[in-house]
Amino acid sequence: MVMKKLATAGIAAAVAGIGVVVVKRAVPPARIPAYPVPDGAVSDARAADLATELAEAEAVDKRDVAISFATSAATSVEPLLHGTAYFPRMLEEIRGATTSVSLLMYGYKPGEIGDEFTTALKDALGRGVAVRLAVDAIGSEVRMGSKALYADLVAAGIPIVMNKGMMPDTAGLLGSGAPIRWPMEDMGHFDHRKMLIVDGRVAYVGGTGIEDHFNDERFYDVMVRVEGPVVAQLQALFVAGWRHQGGPLDSDDPTIDALFPPPAEAGDGAVPTTVLVNVPGTGHYPISEAIETLMERAERRIDIVNPYVSDRRLIDRLVAAAERGVAVRIVVPGKPTPPFPAAAFRHSYPRLLGAGVTIVAHPDMAHAKVMVADDSALIGGCNFDGLSLYQNWELDLLFDDAAVAQRVSEEIVDRFAAVATPVEITTDPKTKLWNAAMDRISPLL
Repeated sequence: MVMKKLATAGIAAAVAGIGVVVVKRAVPPARIPAYPVPDGAVSDARAADLATELAEAEAVDKRDVAISFATSAATSVEPLLHGTAYFPRMLEEIRGATTSVSLLMYGYKPGEIGDEFTTALKDALGRGVAVRLAVDAIGSEVRMGSKALYADLVAAGIPIVMNKGMMPDTAGLLGSGAPIRWPMEDMGHFDHRKMLIVDGRVAYVGGTGIEDHFNDERFYDVMVRVEGPVVAQLQALFVAGWRHQGGPLDSDDPTIDALFPPPAEAGDGAVPTTVLVNVPGTGHYPISEAIETLMERAERRIDIVNPYVSDRRLIDRLVAAAERGVAVRIVVPGKPTPPFPAAAFRHSYPRLLGAGVTIVAHPDMAHAKVMVADDSALIGGCNFDGLSLYQNWELDLLFDDAAVAQRVSEEIVDRFAAVATPVEITTDPKTKLWNAAMDRISPLL
């Protein structure tokens, strides 16, 4: 009888939790304007001081991570398409690290590429490098299929914190015996960000996971490698998330210096770069605002690669852009996983194609999240759906530079489009009904 009551209570709690998620996704918090960048935004010069303050804080609230960053600069910008291009570069950086490795990853799972990263992280730790790993508990399956991997990482001494968006878990370092914590404000909010920072001098931001399907022709993604002053802001962002999840960090000079080396000079030719981070449940959605603004301002072109385009507000803006003469080109996956946002997007094909938008389907899972609007390029992990725009932790970099925008258009979008085929409007009644149903619930996707 007791077990039956416990089971019933568990089911009731799960149903209540799902209800909370549905309500949150349907009604996101009111926005607090964060783009264009507001006055008082954190500059790259203040990044190390902010990290010190966060290290000294007794606790770091989610709102403390909702940081507006001032436009900084990158001295080097390299967009890299496919895991075969960016994984070797990321591993090379870790193997050459001398002071610090900060890795934030939604999906870090066992497999061939996971084993390579695990070995590289262990070796770096063995050399005395300060290694820190932050993951999403669900995205990385920490308590499920990846249990052995994380037991290995913890045993090696690598400090790990987790975002807890679905169930209670350790409120601090994994394996530390810290108490279990599960703030209901985090329910249904997943940390979908992907970032690597090495020695505080180079960073990678994009849409990949450390999973084999990003390296073996199943998923195609993009990571952008940057150097320059903007890396300090990314490091401060990592510290904010690390402390928010209960990760310990000393505020002494050696610890901070390992994360923030002497600032690099931007110099002539540096690329204006803005760090944008969506923090769910706070109203801080600069990525969403930037996407809308770029679409509204575009005069010549909008190029998009994104696997999940279902947000009606963005679709309306794309239609409006095409109708005023902007060349709009969208690359979507031919094999979308999961299929629901893609079905919602297909419901809008008649409107989009009728307005003159070009939509092509990549033969596989085009998982990259890239947009070029005139002379600006946006690269990161944010999908064009309700989940990413308002419910997940997300990170993108915005480059306001004509040369970088053209490079991203040619080296990323053109390469995706070269193997893609034009989409067709379905005439099947059942498919049309399914697409319409998915569009109807698109705010929840």
